[in-house]
Amino acid sequence: MKPIYRLVLRSGPNAGQVTILEQPEIVIGRELTNPIVVSDVEVSRRHARLTLQGNNYVLEDLGSTNGTFVNGERLVGPYVLHGGEIIGTGEKTTFLYEVIVQDPDATVMGAAAAVPARPAPTPVSPPPAAPLQTPTPPPAAVPPPPAYAGQVPQSPPATKKKFPIWIVLLIIGLIILCCIITFVIIDTANLYCKLLPWFFNALTPGSCP
Repeated sequence: MKPIYRLVLRSGPNAGQVTILEQPEIVIGRELTNPIVVSDVEVSRRHARLTLQGNNYVLEDLGSTNGTFVNGERLVGPYVLHGGEIIGTGEKTTFLYEVIVQDPDATVMGAAAAVPARPAPTPVSPPPAAPLQTPTPPPAAVPPPPAYAGQVPQSPPATKKKFPIWIVLLIIGLIILCCIITFVIIDTANLYCKLLPWFFNALTPGSCP
């Protein structure tokens, strides 16, 4: 026999309300024309959609603002529901999805039994990120030796050696001494007119014959 599908409002406005799912397509939202109306400001006007495909309902988010969740995980695409799973629309409103199977051999229909819920998938923690490594700075480049523009560098000029001061004074003294001796000889021998007659005649006319 065909199973019975239903949603039980677990939290939110009108908690405890049970809705039997009979239509092939059911929209959940805040809009009053939806088959399942949720009066919650966090629920969009057309929040999510249930579509019957084979023997299962497929849940799909309709671009809601706050998202649609199954067992606490946000939907990123169509999802095939299983009995016992929790549907969340926003943060406050949750539904329990139930699949009820009837016993065909029973004379009197007993209490409906819900299919046990599948355990929620255990979230897998991402591997720890590798520690950041500080890049080692490259070694400083050693500047090349300066290139010569086709010329051999000049060597520093040689320092001229200076004569000792006493030698200079000695030479000057000798020159002065020679001058004095020459003057004394010329004066003693009266050689003025013989050596420089023109000079003394210019100074004293007729002094030298």
